[in-house]
Amino acid sequence: MVASGLGPTALAVTWSEFAAGTALMALRIYTNGFIIRRWNPDFWWAFSSYVCAILSSAFLTISIDYGIGAHFSPATPSSNPDPQSQLYQLVFTTFSILAIAFGKMAVIQFILQLEGTNRNGKRILYFCAASNCIVSFIFIPLLWTQCNPVDKIWNPSIAGACYGMETYTIFAYFQGSFGATLDTALALYPAIMLWHLQVKLHVKLGLIILFGFGILAAITAVVKTVQIGTVKEMQDTTFHQGYLDIWASTNLWVVFIASCIPTIRPILVRTIHKVTGKEGNIAIATGYIYEATLKDSKDDSAKSRKVRAYSKVYARGQVSRNATTKNVFESEEDIMPGKDEIVMTTEYQVKYEESQDSLSEKGLGRTESWKDER
Repeated sequence: MVASGLGPTALAVTWSEFAAGTALMALRIYTNGFIIRRWNPDFWWAFSSYVCAILSSAFLTISIDYGIGAHFSPATPSSNPDPQSQLYQLVFTTFSILAIAFGKMAVIQFILQLEGTNRNGKRILYFCAASNCIVSFIFIPLLWTQCNPVDKIWNPSIAGACYGMETYTIFAYFQGSFGATLDTALALYPAIMLWHLQVKLHVKLGLIILFGFGILAAITAVVKTVQIGTVKEMQDTTFHQGYLDIWASTNLWVVFIASCIPTIRPILVRTIHKVTGKEGNIAIATGYIYEATLKDSKDDSAKSRKVRAYSKVYARGQVSRNATTKNVFESEEDIMPGKDEIVMTTEYQVKYEESQDSLSEKGLGRTESWKDER
């Protein structure tokens, strides 16, 4: 069957979004594989979201081929949609919910890496992650248990009852509203967190803008939720289902794209440095917590100890061939091969509690600050 009505528009939208999402995924793979050189959990959540998003676009295409988006009139039996269109519509909806859920988990996991030892912040993010999973995985069973037998959902001519339709519709409104709220929270929370970092204003604003794309996901979630009621009120349901599908597809792809944008900052920074000729003058600022081994100058035995440090590192001049920089925002790369002369200033702020043999950070205890120039 040839796509008609809103079918061609829906196809153009979903596969255009697929192209944009694929480009972002390719950049993310390059970032993780060749710049950062590590595969953090947020990458695998995003990869799962990407796979589900592709499957949802594929099943949306099949459902359109069976009549979704075409005009339907009860007075014209020949215009009746193929029952299989609704079956593939359910599969599309299932994968779209999974894609959205995994995309949000990718964002949450990435923010957790920036959160450091802030326990209250982590609790908030854990709550967001848990509620995201619970709402999503309640929605899917409700979707598939609207009618008894299940076949009646996509084939009304089968004998049975659909007592679960009203419950599903109510929860669909809740799921859409919850999704929009969570998208907004995940876009604004990093702004609050990053604003307190001691980094240059343009770095803060850049990171906040990158995370702020989540607001677009919230907007698409709101529009999608409004479309649920529109479809229910219209007699030409298959045509208006096309509007809902367009916004559902847009929502899932925007969530995925918003989860990728902050993570490709190393590529953006590297590109800007090449364009502006600042490759040899790299400034790094991060709130990411990593292991460092420091020498205790107060200890006569010169024992080394591990701490978790918030740091600002400024590299200037020529750096040896093995010099590397590591943090979650920038790249892990050779700064500049050349002479053996190194000029580096490192500022540390470390919180720790001391035991007999080692240090264990608790987020409390005394704070030391010092500057080391080499």
